[in-house]
Amino acid sequence: MQNHRTVDSNEDIILEERCLKPFRIRCAQHVSNILAPVTVSLPLVASVAFYRARDLSTALLDALITLFFLSLAPAMYVLIGVHQGKISDLEITNRSERAGPFLFGIMSTIIGLFILLFTNGPKNLETLLFIMGVSGIIMTLTTLWWKVSVHASTLASAATILTTLYGIVMLPTYLLIVLVGWSRVVLRRHTVAQVVVGSLLSILLTAVILKVRGV
Repeated sequence: MQNHRTVDSNEDIILEERCLKPFRIRCAQHVSNILAPVTVSLPLVASVAFYRARDLSTALLDALITLFFLSLAPAMYVLIGVHQGKISDLEITNRSERAGPFLFGIMSTIIGLFILLFTNGPKNLETLLFIMGVSGIIMTLTTLWWKVSVHASTLASAATILTTLYGIVMLPTYLLIVLVGWSRVVLRRHTVAQVVVGSLLSILLTAVILKVRGV
């Protein structure tokens, strides 16, 4: 009976703490979760894979391969790390813990790229994986002394890729960068500078690679 009271008491405390959080903090948390790199990768990969695709079944298979090596495998690595206590949280807020997940993500992306190259996958998806691989290398090097926002960086690359493929109709996606940047600053995960630099660097890098690849 006493255990039940203790559990009820703990649940009341948790509920009270949630209610006491300022509205903007709760909004920022929701925005950060919805626009997280793993979440953004799903519509991004689908949009790139099905862009002018002639064979929908092949496009779907290529999209699944890309999504697995780009997002799902790295996400599983982080989940296992959190479960084992090697990583403090899913967002890897501790900069010293980022090297392992970043390196795994880079290797996973490269494997996915080679699979698409070997199977004559679509150029656009190969370019997407190449961009994310190069971006991952830059993020890994930068994180040695500075914690650039991966949320803002990923969304900036996505907005640039989609705008290049689909035209001005995708320009509003750049507003999402401002939104996710606001959420990361409000949650004190990053400074304004870390968000801005991550965004601008990714836009420039993505635009250059798309130009070189002729996309």
